[in-house]
Amino acid sequence: MKRLLLLAIGAIMVNLTAFGQCSDLYFSEYIEGSGNNKAIEIYNPTNAAINLTDYAIVRLNGGSSNPDTFYMNGMLAAYDVYIIANSGADATILAAADTTGSATYYNGDDALAIVNIKTKTSTDIFGTPGMDPGTEWAVGSGSSKEHTLVRKSTIKGGQSNWTTGVTEWDVYPQNTFTYLGSHTSDCYVPTMPQVAFGSTSETVMENDGNIMVNVSINNPSGTDATMVDVVITGGTAVSGTDYTATSPTTLTFAAGSTSDESITIMITDNSMTDVDKTIELKLRNVSTGAEIGADSSMTITIENDDYLVADIKDVRGNDANWEPALDGQKVEIKGIVYGIDLDGNAGLSFTIIDSTAGMNIFNFRDVNDYVVTEGDEITVRGEITSYNGLIEVFADSIKVNSTGNTLKDPVVVSKPSEDTESDFIEIRKVWIADTTTVWPNNGNVALTNGTDTFQIRIDRDLTDIVGQPVISDTMDIIGIGGQFDNSAFPLDAGYQIFPRRLSDIMTWDKSSVRDFTLIANVYPNPTNGFVQISAIQPIVSLTVTDALGNVVFTQNVSNELQTSLELPSVSSGVYFVQINAENASSMKRLVVE
Repeated sequence: MKRLLLLAIGAIMVNLTAFGQCSDLYFSEYIEGSGNNKAIEIYNPTNAAINLTDYAIVRLNGGSSNPDTFYMNGMLAAYDVYIIANSGADATILAAADTTGSATYYNGDDALAIVNIKTKTSTDIFGTPGMDPGTEWAVGSGSSKEHTLVRKSTIKGGQSNWTTGVTEWDVYPQNTFTYLGSHTSDCYVPTMPQVAFGSTSETVMENDGNIMVNVSINNPSGTDATMVDVVITGGTAVSGTDYTATSPTTLTFAAGSTSDESITIMITDNSMTDVDKTIELKLRNVSTGAEIGADSSMTITIENDDYLVADIKDVRGNDANWEPALDGQKVEIKGIVYGIDLDGNAGLSFTIIDSTAGMNIFNFRDVNDYVVTEGDEITVRGEITSYNGLIEVFADSIKVNSTGNTLKDPVVVSKPSEDTESDFIEIRKVWIADTTTVWPNNGNVALTNGTDTFQIRIDRDLTDIVGQPVISDTMDIIGIGGQFDNSAFPLDAGYQIFPRRLSDIMTWDKSSVRDFTLIANVYPNPTNGFVQISAIQPIVSLTVTDALGNVVFTQNVSNELQTSLELPSVSSGVYFVQINAENASSMKRLVVE
């Protein structure tokens, strides 16, 4: 079966034509939200039920050619949807889902395909199988990471050319679940008058004044008028303060008319700094003999055009879940750039620090053609957001104020924490707590100070570090404090340090202590538990600790230049051997297999 599916994927990669219209299953919605808020929706565009046991969802992580296959089952009715959710998703997603499973184990850089098992062909793809896009696929105005994507209603079939496929989706903000559970497609032809909103969502500016909300009709009656009520049902905007409208408003479509009807909403402009707000509308009470289409709901987002000008510390506060207290607030902050751009392709991810705190600056795309340069002082405008606990500003503008500014001295801390997030820090006397011997490409390495264990993150854009051997047993590390916590709330774990370059990883400086470094050697390493130890000065004692700093073995030595050490009862793992002479010592990392 794995070979069958690989053949199907291979066919996708060479066949660059669109599939038949309204003839087979295709992806209608893709959700890549925060944490485990992930789901995919599959649409049946035909006028007959489809047996899902003939189909599977194939997922290829990054550029992998090793597929994960999720088999579907049951019958999918004509013009209906089938939803696969992550089992840890929000309750709203799970309530709409038909099942849960591994098809949703993606993080934005994975390719998906619907495969017909019987015909050994694919009916639709998302992404390019076999290609690693980096962190995400660019899609429309957003990407496959941290967005909800809904297939446009004009699309009538699957796609095998992802270059075309990226143009076929409407893009919505992260954690938008409104559209899950049904899909609007031109494949469906109503048999009676059908009314629907012209658009399910619209973003307007606070200073737009009067806006029109259009309702359309399909297959109008040639003899009777069709009426429907437009009702404001909720949202975060306040009637009379943020907008003025009449609710409900009854719209009447004349017999035989295909023209849109509309209501007017007046948006209130003010100078208050605030988050964007929403107005939610519904269609109700349609005339007898007519129906309301799938696009029966609409959300209007009022984008605030006023920015809160503040020091960074004043916009960094957390709520009870350790998410941003000012989530969605538009802010203007200023600071000096530290480090490099950690999203080295099309996009930005870097740190600025002012006299009060630091902030990560992010966007899926470049902003104002800014090239990240350490020492620049910049002014950033954007919206407060977060990613797995890391507070960010999603930038919409960047202005360079000056260049070549002096960086502050790093703050010396014992471990990364919430207090060090996006700050310039130094952690002294740490060592590797796993089996890493070469710095990874876009990976984490466990570090310990003997009491705490935490992560150093080596980003793929740190090209002078990736692939270099770890040359020091005990290190001082300078870098930017970070966080990646994709667990349950509160988001108070996963703190990291990001070095900026190889020179930020230094051999531990013992100049502040009395002992001198002892030149010593431990071999074989790795070992099965028996090692030889030699030094250029007589050895007086040995102490062995585990990766957490717990002492597992001590041994006195009679002033010998060479001795042996047996560790037959310890578990496999990483240990540290401290070799002590009269006025010198050395720490060596030992791997026990």
